[in-house]
Amino acid sequence: MITQICEKLKNKKVLLLGFGREGKSTYHFIRKHLPDMHLGVYDKNEIKDSLTKVTLHGGSSYQEILSDYDVILKSPGIVFTSRDGRDKAKLTSQTDLFLEFYRDQTIGITGTKGKSTTSSLVYHVLHSTGRDVRLVGNIGVPVFDVLEEISGKTLVVFELSSHQLEHVTHSPHIGMHLNLYQEHLDHYGTFEKYAEAKENIYKFMQKGDLLIYNKEFLNPGKHIKAGTITLSDTEDDADVRVKGNHIYYKERNIEVIDAEILLKGHHNVYNIAAAYSVACYLGVDDDSFYGAVKTFKPLPHRMEYVAEVEGVTFYNDSISTICETTIQAAMSIKNIDTVILGGMDRGIEYKPLVDYLLASDIRNLILMPDTGYRIQTLIANMERPDMDKNIITVAGVEEAVQKAKEVTKRGMTCLFSPAAASYGFFKNFEERGEVFKKFVLN
Repeated sequence: MITQICEKLKNKKVLLLGFGREGKSTYHFIRKHLPDMHLGVYDKNEIKDSLTKVTLHGGSSYQEILSDYDVILKSPGIVFTSRDGRDKAKLTSQTDLFLEFYRDQTIGITGTKGKSTTSSLVYHVLHSTGRDVRLVGNIGVPVFDVLEEISGKTLVVFELSSHQLEHVTHSPHIGMHLNLYQEHLDHYGTFEKYAEAKENIYKFMQKGDLLIYNKEFLNPGKHIKAGTITLSDTEDDADVRVKGNHIYYKERNIEVIDAEILLKGHHNVYNIAAAYSVACYLGVDDDSFYGAVKTFKPLPHRMEYVAEVEGVTFYNDSISTICETTIQAAMSIKNIDTVILGGMDRGIEYKPLVDYLLASDIRNLILMPDTGYRIQTLIANMERPDMDKNIITVAGVEEAVQKAKEVTKRGMTCLFSPAAASYGFFKNFEERGEVFKKFVLN
């Protein structure tokens, strides 16, 4: 299969559009397998790596160089715009090239939230039951990095972001669409375009493929060629159903006992149900599945216990970039007295979160720029004379933690769940979470 990918690129003028983690992965793949190929590399930031046989391009715009190349290998997250409609036909990516040749052994998982946890859990279950399996994609592992480890028997669990799916022309053999909320509106402009990118996970499926999806968020229509398994924690007619802490599928039923697992919260029971649907399809028995669930360790920055400091318990939920996930975290963690909110403004609607917080027992709302200030304005405009919340605005994470230590009642909890993106303030949500933990522990 590596040979076939190389044949697609051989004797072509190739541009790497973006030189972050995936762009560098593609460069090293091409250097190893096509050592004589001359490449173009574009990134808006200065490229300091020592590269060979490369023409470097920089600046804020790349459109004028596209016509010089036959193949454009785009990294996720770069907004693709072109002055010439023909340029889009040259567009590809690691994801699309991989799916073209390895789709039959790929389990692709997408969704606004829960895809990292679900992908990691599916990988853990399959690995625990003796399968040859790899975990790649948005989880932080470019798929080209593991190509040499993949045999014909290897299963590949591929976490797929909207950016990775946006321009693909192939879909995985097994695809899972978990949910869909307002997100990345700064990139796509409209919620509809964001939704369309996600739909590529099944758009190119064939007869014999499988789509697992939640009808509340997705309607693939009657023309889909693949088989389907529906998933829900609200609808009784779904194939896989979550009822309290029970998961039902056909005649099968497993009970998720909170004291036996490390994944907490109802939303994680849903993620377990999603993983269960794949496991059942691949022939994993219930005892083996649940045994693997019990040994699964949650990913960092997802309702992560940090420490108890002077009687106050701190949780890091830096992964939260939308209202729904902050609400889920607040519903899952007990005795919350303080919530820290705020980050990059992507234009999402905050009224559902404000309504939830004002109706809750949470006393202190610590608000950081930019969206925290929007939340402050939203609350002020609601003119609620009975509102008994302690609203505190701060400049950033350090001051937020300092204030949280001052105002949170002893024996109670402070939840850091920003409900906003980290960009503009931090490299990513992981860095934001690490900074929060550092200030908690100092």
